[in-house]
Amino acid sequence: MSESHSANCAYQYTVKRGDSFYLIAHRLGVSLRDLLDANPNIPPARLTVGDVLCIPYSEDVQKPAGDGNNNGGNQGNTGNSNQCMDENGNCICPETPETPDEPEQETPYVCPANRRAVVQEGQTASDLQLRYDLSYYTLQSANAQTDLDAIKAGDIVCIPESNFPCPLASTVTLKENETLESIAVTYNLPIASLLRVNPCLAPEDFAQGVTIRLPE
Repeated sequence: MSESHSANCAYQYTVKRGDSFYLIAHRLGVSLRDLLDANPNIPPARLTVGDVLCIPYSEDVQKPAGDGNNNGGNQGNTGNSNQCMDENGNCICPETPETPDEPEQETPYVCPANRRAVVQEGQTASDLQLRYDLSYYTLQSANAQTDLDAIKAGDIVCIPESNFPCPLASTVTLKENETLESIAVTYNLPIASLLRVNPCLAPEDFAQGVTIRLPE
């Protein structure tokens, strides 16, 4: 992370097991869109343990208590915290032994009142995706208790403001009309990477029914 980019961060956060952009934004009180914009070089679908994220300034930003990933100064600290800072304000506290992470349960999405839409006569989940430019994963995640294939006129559906980062599967079986190029577009992956992790497949072998690996 460059010095100029770091200067725009409230502090830095190191990704732990079970983290996702959505969970981090929800936990720290920042906008998911602001968090994604502040970290343009980190692909949301391939967030990995150890990645260092810039947490942007926000009125609601909440720095986790005891988080040792702070490069944004000692704002809000009290007591003898300055003893762990060098003259440039960087943390020099000795690292504490890591404790095993407990499995983290994903926090259910809470839909704001102004993001709820009434399904119109004949409207389907696909219609909602097209109208609001949302992925199926986002729509389903925001409406976990709703069968999107059975929505009808009058139902209330949550319409998130932006798409949630979608976890990337390790393998995928190609459907009808799917090709090497369409898979690359769908998962935002370089064609060269797809060919590299599937060394036994030629480009024309990417066809319906073939199971392929996706780059990690």
